[in-house]
Amino acid sequence: MKKLRCKNWEEYQHYKKRNKNYSVEQPWFMMYGRKLVGERKFMGMTPVQRDFLVVGCWCIGSQDNGFLPSPEDIAFKMRINVKEVNLHLKLLLEQEWLEEYTEEDYKQMMHEVEEQVEENQRVNGLAKHSNGKENIPTYTEQVTRAEQQAKRGDHYTTYIPPIDYD
Repeated sequence: MKKLRCKNWEEYQHYKKRNKNYSVEQPWFMMYGRKLVGERKFMGMTPVQRDFLVVGCWCIGSQDNGFLPSPEDIAFKMRINVKEVNLHLKLLLEQEWLEEYTEEDYKQMMHEVEEQVEENQRVNGLAKHSNGKENIPTYTEQVTRAEQQAKRGDHYTTYIPPIDYD
């Protein structure tokens, strides 16, 4: 069975792989409006087709690393019939807005994302303990992490206020 994914999905992600907020489900994605309005392929679509691409593919795909669920699930979420969804998906594949992946490729990509998320949590001190509770770093761990981020040139380092011992 083939899995459909929005083409160039990584390009539209604000959180890159090493960001602590990177995850399988992106709460939001970047959409370059000026670029899209100037793109003949996008503007040549009907308003219904553009709506399906943005809502039916990009918004729904953002819940699974750009991968789309079954046509039945898309139909339910968009409140349209499955036949219409299949027509839109066929058109978007032909126009190269979507890409096909094998189930094995999908599983491999998702495994890599999950590993990266775990690594980011470990590096940023957000990993969960075996008891399921969040690992809250000590002051020293916070300072060490901030120093490491500064050495890497991470622009989003965390400010650690000094401890008031009074």
